[in-house]
Amino acid sequence: MSETSRANSSTAGGTPARERKLRAQGRRTLRKLLEAGRTVFESKGFREARVDDIAAEAGTSHGTFYLYFANKDELFEALAADVVEEMQSLAAELGPIDSGEEGYRTLRDWLDRFAALYSHHAPVISVWQSSDAPTQLMRLGRHALSDLVDVLAKRVAESPAPHDIDPDTAAMAFVSLIERFNYLVTVRRLHVRRDTMLDTLARILHTGFFGGDAGGRS
Repeated sequence: MSETSRANSSTAGGTPARERKLRAQGRRTLRKLLEAGRTVFESKGFREARVDDIAAEAGTSHGTFYLYFANKDELFEALAADVVEEMQSLAAELGPIDSGEEGYRTLRDWLDRFAALYSHHAPVISVWQSSDAPTQLMRLGRHALSDLVDVLAKRVAESPAPHDIDPDTAAMAFVSLIERFNYLVTVRRLHVRRDTMLDTLARILHTGFFGGDAGGRS
């Protein structure tokens, strides 16, 4: 599936839906199927999820499903396209981060938006985390985070703080930390207040990568 196709899939549906122009009712049905797929993938995992499960969750028929998607893989790719697009937008929103309190606030606000995005798309991301996801779908997961790594590497490289760390390696460590932390919070393996999580992550990352004052207070 090309990047252009992925970008359009969440609004145009799968292969069957792209062959015709969807009207308002069709777009509503498409959205119901996508949300139903999100729910079913979360509860059953990708391998065990069936088209019948998704249709039942959406309150529609098996046949209606196939008017919009050729199979469950296409529905998942449409959901994944939403995540990729939002991750790309989030990456583009991250401006320069200085070593002062303004830089800390910029970073914390961005981490807050990342946490909200991650929580909303947790059912899709959890499939990427599982061993039962097909290779091509796991590849979409890696693609969703690649732009974050690129932007963060740039921000680390332009940081005024003196350091001898490699920007690309630092960016991968940064993304690994925030992705894994949000995953553990989302699946409730780690219980922590949202403000505490954001304050702590922002202070650690600001100090470690952007020369922030470890003794500073927000």
